[in-house]
Amino acid sequence: MFKNVLVAIDGSDHSRRAADIAADMAEKYGAKLVLLHVVGNGKVPASLARMLEVEQMTEAERPRSPNVANVAGGIATVERGTDSREHEEEMKEAVAKMLLAEAEHTAKNKGVLDVSLITEHGDPVGRILECAAREGTDLIVMGSRGLSDLRGLLMGSVSHKICQLSECTCITVK
Repeated sequence: MFKNVLVAIDGSDHSRRAADIAADMAEKYGAKLVLLHVVGNGKVPASLARMLEVEQMTEAERPRSPNVANVAGGIATVERGTDSREHEEEMKEAVAKMLLAEAEHTAKNKGVLDVSLITEHGDPVGRILECAAREGTDLIVMGSRGLSDLRGLLMGSVSHKICQLSECTCITVK
């Protein structure tokens, strides 16, 4: 029934459940599973920054900047006269890599044979829809609530917009 399943991952509990369900679907139908993380504008949510610290990533996986330091409450950027935006981007890339690796591990443990990892940058709705079209996706699985702030409540959630605009079947997971 499904040949290409795309799941958007943002690190929220709902997206983790979505990744779990998408892996089940991909395994059941022998489908390719595309794991997508969209790096948006703005700062890394505090919960994800703390997750980086808790995961105790190896030095090779940590952001390479000497201006990013571990602190008790999470990872913080230490200002030393350099562009903190660059360091924020390094943290975003590290978070993307970590989230995708976690979802890939889950999928492979469930027996999914064909898994692709994709990181996109920009507006989540646009990037998810473009990736779905490019990958020939026939099922998109997403969490109903992500890590967005009050703006998401006021302007509408990413999952709601994807369900409205997508050409393929969508499953929203709570």
